[in-house]
Amino acid sequence: MEQGKYLESPNQDQGEEIDLKKLFKTLLAKKFLIAGITSFVTVLSIIYALNLAPTYKSTSLFTKPTSISISTINQLNLISTTKGEVFSEFLSQMSSESLQTQVLLKDNFYKKFHTGLEPIDSIENFIIGIINGLLISPPDLTTLDIKLGFLNIKPYSASMEGSNAEAISEYLDKLIALANSKTLLEFSKLSKLKVAFRIKNIITDRNNILEISKMERLGEIKRINNSDDESIRKVNGEIDRARIKEKTNRLNQIIILTDSLKLAKSLGVLENNFKMIDNNLTESNLTIAFGENKNLPEWYMYGEKALKQRIELLVNRRNDDPFIPELVKLNSQLNEIQNNTALETLQKRLDDSPYVEGINKLDAEKIQLELSSTNLSGANTMHLIHSAKSSNISLSKRRIVLLSFIGSFMMSILLVLIMDFTGPRKKPLSS
Repeated sequence: MEQGKYLESPNQDQGEEIDLKKLFKTLLAKKFLIAGITSFVTVLSIIYALNLAPTYKSTSLFTKPTSISISTINQLNLISTTKGEVFSEFLSQMSSESLQTQVLLKDNFYKKFHTGLEPIDSIENFIIGIINGLLISPPDLTTLDIKLGFLNIKPYSASMEGSNAEAISEYLDKLIALANSKTLLEFSKLSKLKVAFRIKNIITDRNNILEISKMERLGEIKRINNSDDESIRKVNGEIDRARIKEKTNRLNQIIILTDSLKLAKSLGVLENNFKMIDNNLTESNLTIAFGENKNLPEWYMYGEKALKQRIELLVNRRNDDPFIPELVKLNSQLNEIQNNTALETLQKRLDDSPYVEGINKLDAEKIQLELSSTNLSGANTMHLIHSAKSSNISLSKRRIVLLSFIGSFMMSILLVLIMDFTGPRKKPLSS
């Protein structure tokens, strides 16, 4: 048994040597096939490499806008925003497919991306393909970076790949510029919309205040009218009472004088005795007042003729007003009430605005809003670190040919071995 084992080892090494020789002979026998496959694939790779258009990648970097730009934007009326809000709106504009399509269609810009000789079958699908190649990437930040505020420093990127480096760089630059101007325009429109809405509210508030003031003025007019009417009634009542009193006095005086007339007739006193009283009683203490006699009777003083004349005058009097002293004062009061200057001023007032507090402030604000400027020159909704730069990202032609040569050579050897293993085997000769 030990001798058998010892004799088996040389035979095994000899078999392995024979197998390696057989493998080498097989590859040597198929050398033309291997060379042919390798040469064919290599030639194809050379032709492919010579006709292969290079691939370029264009990248633009930008961050949030500067504080100066935000300050300029916030100078717009009724606008108060932050860097984050402005930059977010800019990114939304950049990501808008309608804006991207607008840039491509402008001046047939999309044709610069078409490098083939065949016409474009579907412009819409071709544009969609270009848009899908645009990549807007945020900075790669850790949680710690965000807490430290590096988001404001590290840039976003907009990138595209294509065979026309100039075209993709130009497209990115124009897209960024249009998104920037579009965002500024949106803030300007928002300001104008807010200003128009505020002016409308100012006009409404102003009209409401004036309407309230008008109602208060009309209420004041009505109050003054009611007060004047009441005062007029009181004065007219006093005037009527004074007239009635004077009329009553006149009628009473007629009765008294009539009685004196009768007595003068019965006593035969025809003439008045004023002259006799003056001659005989010049040094007396007798007091005689017109219309009043405390010491001498009416019939004696006036006599029949004078009494009769006085009675006729009193009977024929049609107006007692000149004989009422207080009537002058009462008529003056009545005239003052009827010609109330304060009431007349309120009634003739056509515009209440000069007399209303707060109207001037609203008018000043409205004028300021109407004269406001929306100049955003010098402002940007992002800070451009650098415009689009292109770099060649395609494999070199030499590398393509070398990889093709090595790959085809290895594949041809594998193919030969597979063919030899699966092919018919020759039967060994019998001894």
